[in-house]
Amino acid sequence: VRSFTDGEMAVHLPVLDFSDIDTAVSTEVLDQLHKAFANIGFVFITNHGIEQEKIDAAFRIAKEFFELPQQTKLQYQRTDTSKNSGYVCMEQERLDPSQPADLKECYNISPGSSQIWPAVNFPFKETIVKLFSSCEKLLFKILECMGKALQLENPLFFVQAHQNVGDVSKNFTTLRLLHYPPLGKDTSIKPGQLRCGEHVDYGSVTLLFQDSIGGLQVRCSNGEYIDVPYIPNAVLVNLGALMQKWTADKYLGTVSSKTHCIFTTRA
Repeated sequence: VRSFTDGEMAVHLPVLDFSDIDTAVSTEVLDQLHKAFANIGFVFITNHGIEQEKIDAAFRIAKEFFELPQQTKLQYQRTDTSKNSGYVCMEQERLDPSQPADLKECYNISPGSSQIWPAVNFPFKETIVKLFSSCEKLLFKILECMGKALQLENPLFFVQAHQNVGDVSKNFTTLRLLHYPPLGKDTSIKPGQLRCGEHVDYGSVTLLFQDSIGGLQVRCSNGEYIDVPYIPNAVLVNLGALMQKWTADKYLGTVSSKTHCIFTTRA
């Protein structure tokens, strides 16, 4: 177990090693996981079992897709009937309803019969399906650890409650490809406008794969935001509002309704 601490601020983001998670999980790992989810809702995981090539491949196909002409991307736009799948353009989403819309674009994937897959000449669907499957396996490991950390009578309770992941007819678990296009000097940025507005995720668990550019900030208990570092080959895990309710505020109980954001900088 390692940790990241931001200067003088009382912020502790553990870096947990999951290399032995299939055989045994140490009391130290469970304790650090429990404290992180109770106090800030974020934790880094290394040796998580997802091959780096699958992650790199997803970053490559995301880059290829977002470099397509805007009119091409709009052919696959998310609609009211697409069950959260498809392309979302710049300023289409507003995660913080009190501020201007987000300066980002993304592509939502919820594998199933209604998923919108772009007709492109690179392996978009194949790459995403492989990563989604690997993420599902890691999710179940994290959920089992949470059950043990909370000392539930049935430590597999959360795992069993998430068996419909990947079945869009019963569950809206979504893999999102996110892109924050460069903002030049001539780009108009509204007061208070961010790349991704202040918010808390609404689901159970989010797995975030970062690059070295950074931009993510998390909110501390004193209301201040700190930068989250990039740790190569690590997955950043954060809990959502659903898990706060499910654990009766044992997790995220002291956390604000806005836990993180992506700040805005110019190219």
